[in-house]
Amino acid sequence: MYWWLSLIIVLLYAAETALIVLMRNNRKATLLLVFIVSVVWFIYQSCEYIAFNIKGNGLYPVEFSHMTYFILGATMLAGVKKMRGFASYCAMLTGLGFLIASIASPGSMVHDAKSHFSLAISILRHALMWLCGFGLFFSTERFHVKDIWIPVLGIALMIGFSLLVHYRLIYKDFVKWDDMVIIKIVKGTILGYIIDPSRLTMPVRVFTVIGIFAAVAASLVLFYYANAKIYDRRLARLTAQGKTVSDVEYGIVPFIKRQMEKKRGDNPDNA
Repeated sequence: MYWWLSLIIVLLYAAETALIVLMRNNRKATLLLVFIVSVVWFIYQSCEYIAFNIKGNGLYPVEFSHMTYFILGATMLAGVKKMRGFASYCAMLTGLGFLIASIASPGSMVHDAKSHFSLAISILRHALMWLCGFGLFFSTERFHVKDIWIPVLGIALMIGFSLLVHYRLIYKDFVKWDDMVIIKIVKGTILGYIIDPSRLTMPVRVFTVIGIFAAVAASLVLFYYANAKIYDRRLARLTAQGKTVSDVEYGIVPFIKRQMEKKRGDNPDNA
């Protein structure tokens, strides 16, 4: 019934993916695009949740996707390179999860949306997460596997935070404490979106949890491996062509470093 919604979302994701692939040899432009989009969305989401808090409607950024908006935005705004692998993975996972949900159960997305506007915003925010996450992964830099502990620890903390909310230890006025996607994944009830909840026996739930976490672990390893292969091949090709990869950086930390370098350069004692 809602096949048209799935088609729109698939085409949107395909266009974003094609854009990043076309920009693959221009690191500076890709990084600037990701920086602008993620920071603008970070500001928008911050204002939105501040407004929610002022209204007292009991809504907080507690879902995996909600936290990803802030992780990505804060990472890019700060310009901390070591965090980009984590931010990229979370953003891609958020976007991909939404894409799969839009294909498997587009009707649930329509019925859960408060309005057509909120549905459009939901599609836009998840599509932008895919754009930024895939942009960092495919076209900007090499993520080192030695840093894989950062996303592992980060995801564990995100799950722990959501559990604290779910068990009403923090944000006790949160209205959706028992209807969180991340909790449904942890409890193995996420398949209730596509099958009869009465069929979710304990063995099925346990198998679901094991399967999802195994898939996340495998995808994380594949994420780092694929990124390294893509980056190394591009670097070798550009080097053979006599070209170099831009080392430009954006964010607060790079800005401070540049200012400090300028200061040292202007200092006659360094001559």
